[in-house]
Amino acid sequence: MAYLSNLTLYYKPTCPYCQKVLAYMQEQDIACEMRDTLQPGVRDDLIRIGGKGQVPCLVIDGQPMYESDDIIAYLHGVVAADELG
Repeated sequence: MAYLSNLTLYYKPTCPYCQKVLAYMQEQDIACEMRDTLQPGVRDDLIRIGGKGQVPCLVIDGQPMYESDDIIAYLHGVVAADELG
């Protein structure tokens, strides 16, 4: 399993776009810090980081990335780069 320590995924379990990202991560055996926005204070943290509560949000070295397709494309690039060594 690839654990990407510089990434944090903010998600909501009932969000279909979040489920899309989570499914891709599971298929590719990718793990990172996960923050469920339904937990107390987590959504507030997300808003502080990116200015909005939109999920999914992948925070990369402190910079937010929104949109499930963009997140999956980014993760695909990370996995591909890792496989190349």
